[in-house]
Amino acid sequence: MNMAKRKPNVVFILIDDMGWKDLGCFGAKLYETPTIDALCAEGIRFPQAYSSAPICSPARATALTGKHPMKLHMWNHTHYLPADQKILPAYLKENGYQAWHVGKWHMGCPEMKTFPTDLGFEENRGGGISWGPGSYFWPYGCDEEGVPENPRNAVPGLFAGGEPGEYLTDRIAEEAIDVLESHTPGKPFFLNLWHYAVHDYKEAKPEVVKKYERKIEAMGLTPTYRIDPKTGAKLLTSETNAVYAAMIESVDDSVGRVVAKIKEVGEYENTFFIFFSDNGCTTNDVPCVPLNGGKNSNYEAGDRIPAFMAWPGIIEAGSEYDHPIYIGDVFDTVLAAADIEKPVDHESDSMSLMPVFRGERLPERTFIWYFPDTRLHWAQRANAAIYDEASGFKYLLYFNGDSDELFDIHHDLAEENDLFGQHPTLEQNLRDELISFLKQQYEEMPPPPNQLVDGVKKRILNDDLV
Repeated sequence: MNMAKRKPNVVFILIDDMGWKDLGCFGAKLYETPTIDALCAEGIRFPQAYSSAPICSPARATALTGKHPMKLHMWNHTHYLPADQKILPAYLKENGYQAWHVGKWHMGCPEMKTFPTDLGFEENRGGGISWGPGSYFWPYGCDEEGVPENPRNAVPGLFAGGEPGEYLTDRIAEEAIDVLESHTPGKPFFLNLWHYAVHDYKEAKPEVVKKYERKIEAMGLTPTYRIDPKTGAKLLTSETNAVYAAMIESVDDSVGRVVAKIKEVGEYENTFFIFFSDNGCTTNDVPCVPLNGGKNSNYEAGDRIPAFMAWPGIIEAGSEYDHPIYIGDVFDTVLAAADIEKPVDHESDSMSLMPVFRGERLPERTFIWYFPDTRLHWAQRANAAIYDEASGFKYLLYFNGDSDELFDIHHDLAEENDLFGQHPTLEQNLRDELISFLKQQYEEMPPPPNQLVDGVKKRILNDDLV
C-alpha cells in the first residue's frame, strides 16, 4: 500500500440522524444510496462505529476535538463549544490547509465566538445555531425579507440566491461545489460537509416521495410498530416512510455531485473521504431495527452509527473493520493522515485509525455515554452507559429510579435480554468506572442548566445512586 506523497485533501461528510441500517451498504432494503454505496465499496466499512452521544451537538464537538462531550461541558443540543477550544480545522489551517464548512453547525453562536469562522474555517456556508431548517424548501423558514420565523430553525446565508422550489440538500451540494471551485491549486483542503438532512422536520421532493410510495406498495410493505415496554412509546419497525426514503436519496445525489466535482478538478486520488452520522435514527417515524432505542437513547440505536472511510491508494477497497471505533477518532485520524503531530496539551479520548488501514487492530477500550434527560415519547430515560469492548458488555445506569441494565452486546445486539444481577463482579466494576468518570467531569463542569440534571449531579457527587 503506497503512502500519500503530499498532504491529502479531507472531505468529512456528516449526516444528521441517519440510522445504522439506513444505507444500502449497511443493509437498507427500501432506501436507494448507490453513490454512497460505491464510495463505501472503495474504502473501509465500520459496522461497530459509535457516536459520543445520542444527540447532535455533543457528537459533532467530539468529532472535531477527539474529546468526550462532558470534557467540553456539552451533553445536550443546547450546549456550545467553549470559545477557547481549538478544533480540527485550526490545526489544519496552521499546516497549509484551506478549510471550509458547509451545512449544519449547531455548536455555537456569534456572541460566544463559536461559529465556524471563529474556530478555524475560512468560510461558512449555512452553519448557525439551528438544529434544523424551518423548511427543507426555500426560503427555509424565512419570511420574504429573509428573516427566520424562528432563529433556532434558520439556515444562515442561504436565503440569498435561492428560489422557489429549491431543496436544501441540493443547495448544500451547490455551496460545496462553489467552495471547491475556489480551491487554490497545490494547497490541500478540508471540506466539512455536514448535511441538515435527515433531521426533522422531514420534507422531501414530491416526485421522489411518489417514487417511494410506489416502491413501498410494490414491495408489499405496511407499517408495523412495537410498544416500548419501559416507556410506552410507539416505535415504527418497518421501512415504510416514503418521505424519509426520499430524503436519503437526495443526500445520496448530493454526495454524488460533490464527489464528481472533486474528480473533475483532479483531486479525487488524493482525497480522504470520511462518512459518519452524528447519532442514531429518530424513533417517532423511522425504524431503528434491528437495534433497540434510537436518538436520545443510550441503547445501541442511539449511539451506533453508519460510518466508513475511503482514500485511494491508502485504504484497501472493500475492506471492513469489525471492531468498535468512535466518532472522535476522526480528529486523531485526520491529524495523522495530514502528518500533523497532535499537541501534547490537546488531550483527546480518541485514537488514530491509520493502523487499521494497515490491517492492524486497535487496543481495546471502553466507551461512555451520558444523557441525563427523559423523553418518554422517544423511549428515553435519563441515564449514562458504559460499554467494555473486552467483555462485550454494556451497563446502563439510570437516574430516575429504574433498575439498571446489563447487555451482552457481542451476543445480543438488539438488547433484548437484560442480564442485570447475573454478573455482580462485572457489574460493579463497570458501575465504578462509569461513576468515577462522571464524578471527575462533574467536579469540572459548570452548574447544570436544569433541576433534573442538577439533582443527578448531586447524587453522583454524594455517592447517593442506589
